[in-house]
Amino acid sequence: MAREKTDGAGMANARVAYVLELARGCSYISSTLSPDTRISAIAEVLGEFRELHGEREEKLFQKLLAEDLQRRGKPDAASAVLAFKFISP
Repeated sequence: MAREKTDGAGMANARVAYVLELARGCSYISSTLSPDTRISAIAEVLGEFRELHGEREEKLFQKLLAEDLQRRGKPDAASAVLAFKFISP
């Protein structure tokens, strides 16, 4: 995907393209037991995604990941994913 797409078709296409990363990320983040381990899991999931697909797709993936976590009944995790930002050195 050349640009971040937030329209219905773009989101659906991204969801299909990243289905494995979304499933794995949701499962991993959902399994955390504390806020600290949740933040570490989010950093790992988003960092791995960034390495595979680049920074341009990261925000779209972050939004999809938060939506999936919300659907799984994990609103705190969904909020943490949306709030997460990488700190530049």
